[in-house]
Formats: sequence, structure tokens, C-alpha cells
Amino acid sequence: MTLCAAWIREKNNIEELIFATDSSLTGGEKWNQGIKLFELPRPDCLICFAGSTARAYPLILNLISSIKLSKRLQSTHTDIEEVLNYLSSLFTSLVQTIVNEISGSDIHYLRAEAKFLFGGWSWIQSRFRIWELSYSKDAEGFVFQEYTDESSKTRIYTFMGEPEKLIEEASIRYKQEIFENDKFDDKLDMEPLKILIEMARDKSIREVDGAIQIGKIYKSGASEFFGIYWKSIQEKPHFQGRAFDFHNKPDVRYFDPDTLTIIEDKLPNIIEDLSQFNHLDDFKFISSCYENGCLKENISENEREKLINVFREAAYQSWIDNLKTVGATEHDQQNQ
Repeated sequence: MTLCAAWIREKNNIEELIFATDSSLTGGEKWNQGIKLFELPRPDCLICFAGSTARAYPLILNLISSIKLSKRLQSTHTDIEEVLNYLSSLFTSLVQTIVNEISGSDIHYLRAEAKFLFGGWSWIQSRFRIWELSYSKDAEGFVFQEYTDESSKTRIYTFMGEPEKLIEEASIRYKQEIFENDKFDDKLDMEPLKILIEMARDKSIREVDGAIQIGKIYKSGASEFFGIYWKSIQEKPHFQGRAFDFHNKPDVRYFDPDTLTIIEDKLPNIIEDLSQFNHLDDFKFISSCYENGCLKENISENEREKLINVFREAAYQSWIDNLKTVGATEHDQQNQ
């Protein structure tokens, strides 16, 4: 059982495709640390699933293996639509090999126990594309529906869930979010993630649980996976559903589930005394990013990342220098 979401986010006139899902695996047992969002052996696409883990995992693992064995499928020169057609054909051929050993069960029901969200960057059409793949009894195979073929839409998103009532609940909450905050004319930001987090925290919704898994695809054709502090910023960092201690957490960026911002992206908006950094080699760069002590609104992502690294290294060096000073002072006191 699952709730997944995929949407095109637009921030500062820059689009990115985001996938998110909960981490709960159910079916006779419940496990809240299951991987449900998968990185493929090419960086410009992602896939997640809803439904039976026993059905979905063999299909996705076969897809990953097949892409690894094909230089053509690995190459980003091969458009994502060709990958879509391949995986639809692959999934169809695989489920047709299922042997029904349970008397009276419907083979089409067994084949249809999992459905998938797949999407990424199409260099041929120069846009992000999202599809849902599911088994069709009439076609006796996997068919797909695109959610990104209406360019007139202000907001492009989809929820996929199992059971179906999860999609209805997510859609209701999403529309309430748009209505209550008067976002009818706004570009889509992180609203689908907010809904997914709300439902995963809701104890009355058994099927959606565990830390949220988040992945992004950029127009460059690169993908990035994120962690999240779960269920709040005061609790442990999680990545791909799994909890980590602070000292051994994966080296990825982490979301705050309440503010929906990336924690490592936080920078001081105001620095009253920039001269405290004048001993650094990057002082001129720091000064160029702050105007009258205030962080400029139009700094680029590269500049933001560099600032974070500069401040992090400066803080670490200050800590090391302080340890040396303390150690030297203690040494002098012992020798007196």
C-alpha cells in the first residue's frame, strides 16, 4: 500500500521534476523502511510504485538490470520516451510468464498487483514528462497514461496510490491547500509534498507511513535524492526510509518536513559585521553576495552552494583553532 506523487515544480522561473513517496510496505506484515523510489542506471529519470511489493520489486530489478546491460538505454542521447516504451514492453513480457499456482485465482489480477510512476527529462521535446503505467486486462499488458501532455496547465502533478481511496483523499487535501491559501494562479511549488507528509503523519491512514522519500530531476538531465528529518526537525535524519544517526547519515541534502525547505540551503539573511570574514580567501565573494549586510535575493544556486561550503569550512577551522588554543592554555597551566 502506498501514496506517491510526481509534479513539476517551478521556482524563480526554473522547472524541476520531483518524485516523492512514503516508505511503508504492507501485506501480512508492516515495514516502514522499504525503498519505493528507485534510481535507474541513467540520471534523467526515476520510477516508483504502488501496490504489491512482491510484484513490483522483480519488475523494477529486471528494469535496472536491463538498462545496465544496454548502452543504448543507458545513454541520455536515447530519449526518455524510448525508455518508457521499453519498460512497458519489458513489464508486459515478464508478467506474462507468471504461472498461476493458486486454484481459482485470476491471472489478470496477479499481473495487475502493482502500478508505477515513471518520468524524467525529454531532450527531444525539451520538457519534463510523467506517466503512470498499469496492467490492462484488455491489452494483456502494461499501458501508460501521460500527465504532462497538457501544456496549458498552470500546475502539473499526479498522485498515485493503492488503495484508490488514498488518491481521492490526497486530491481533496491538495484542493483545500490551493483554495485556503489562494494559490489558484500560482506555479506549483511543494504543495504535493506537504500533502504527502500530512497523510504519512496521520495515524488514521494506515497505508501511508514511514519517512518520505524524495528525488528530483533537473533540466540538465541530472537527478538528486534527498533525505528528510522524520517526523520533525527534532528527530533523526532518514534516507530512503531508513533512520540514521547524525554522525553516519548519508552525505545528501535533507528536508525539514515542516518548512519544506532544504536544511543545508539555509544561509544567514543578515550579517551585521562582514569584516569577521575578511581573513578568508573568499571574503570578496562573500561580500558580493551580501548588500549592506543583507543576503541578495537573486544569488544563483551555485553561489548559494559555494557560500554554504565557505561558511561550513570557516566554522570548522574556527573550531579547530579554538581546540588548539584551549589545548595550549591547558598545557601552559600544567607546566606552571
